Amino acid sequence: MRAFIEFFKKEFVLVIAGAAALISCFFVPITNYIDYINTDTIGLLFCLMIAIAGFRESNLLAAVSCKLLGKGQAFTRRTGTILIFISFFASMLFTNDVALIAFVPLTASLFRSRPGTMIYVITVQTAAANLGSMLTPFGNPQNLYLYGHYSMTPWEFFSAVLPVSLINILLILILCLFIKNEPLGIENRQAHITGKRSYLIMYVLLFLLCLLAVFGAVDVIVVFASVCVAALILDTKLFAGVDYGLLLTFAFFFIFVGNIQNIGAVREFITKLISGREMFAAAAVSQVISNVPAAVMLSGFTDNARALVLGVNIGGLGTIVASLASIISLRIYMETDNARPIKYLGIFTLVNVILLITVYAFTANIIL
Repeated sequence: MRAFIEFFKKEFVLVIAGAAALISCFFVPITNYIDYINTDTIGLLFCLMIAIAGFRESNLLAAVSCKLLGKGQAFTRRTGTILIFISFFASMLFTNDVALIAFVPLTASLFRSRPGTMIYVITVQTAAANLGSMLTPFGNPQNLYLYGHYSMTPWEFFSAVLPVSLINILLILILCLFIKNEPLGIENRQAHITGKRSYLIMYVLLFLLCLLAVFGAVDVIVVFASVCVAALILDTKLFAGVDYGLLLTFAFFFIFVGNIQNIGAVREFITKLISGREMFAAAAVSQVISNVPAAVMLSGFTDNARALVLGVNIGGLGTIVASLASIISLRIYMETDNARPIKYLGIFTLVNVILLITVYAFTANIIL
């Protein structure tokens, strides 16, 4: 029982998705449920995770961040701002999850002597990673899925998210001004790229190959085969860096949505319910089940790709479960000495709700 509870706490979205898929199967005729699954999305996610696992093995992101932070006397505001914007821009390329896994531990280490400031910086850093990942089709799983599901062109995608991303930068900069400007002392902030440089070059090439597949220039099957062969040759440990729980969550929600679409009355009800309110529905549903499954679930009932992309990305703000990446930051913070989870959740929720309301209002009134 304890093992199940621990698994549920760690993979609660996966458990919910599996239960929803299983229950929905009782309400539709027996069919080939595998046909519901968007294998291109899952395959691309797998390939990106392999390539990014290579970057982690090479310690690339930590080395770059330490280089930017420099040496000598450090102050909280400057250091916090650099770490926050590193996370913002890194999430565009390496996904919000990876940006937080790479940089939140560094933040926790540097701000060990300033526990109160640490909570605020990690909170803003998490919001920055979630907002920064909005800008690219591969910045987070929901963008990757929606970009392929709706066969969006680069213009359709970037014209929707770029104006919002510009206001996001301004909002993050304003939040950085509230970081207390205190000395952090002289820190040894050194990190170096590990492993063979030739391996790092291969990881970069694999990542670029994945991007070509995202934009339709290379077939996903070719990329999948190439990435798997390369991982087997370079380092089989890369396969352990894949979030198989997330991939399985996608598969379960594909089955759930496919079944719901085969129930005519339910399909029509949901379609009418969210029609004209796609962005609000996406942001609201994300607060409860997180934005990745919200994207999969709602995409089966609307053709308004623009509103849905904006809704699930903005919906990553708000509650701690609105974006699974936010759970990563919480877990890392909980491992610090004298962690104060109640205070963390209070500050996190306050900052994120303010951002959610501000970004949503701007987008609803200016962009849509």
